[in-house]
Amino acid sequence: MNKFKAVTVSAALAVTAVGIPMATAGPAAAAGVGKCVQATWHPSKNSVDIYNGCKKTIKVQIAERWWPDSDCFTIPPKRKIHYQGTGKLQGAKYC
Repeated sequence: MNKFKAVTVSAALAVTAVGIPMATAGPAAAAGVGKCVQATWHPSKNSVDIYNGCKKTIKVQIAERWWPDSDCFTIPPKRKIHYQGTGKLQGAKYC
């Protein structure tokens, strides 16, 4: 899969709940967040845009390798956040 393509999230929340490592697609996957959430990864900039296409507000956290995970971000419906990583970005999960 092209690393610069938008990755549509489809993994089950249960995967994150038991602490299984993030699935891989592109540089990282957004394991554990719903189908209506879209993550666009920018590997060359070590960043990600997460768009909430759901009908309700969500809270997500970005997992990083060799660095603590991000804070928990609240994303209202039809909004997005941009996250610039410090460590290598690995994925996103509900928090």
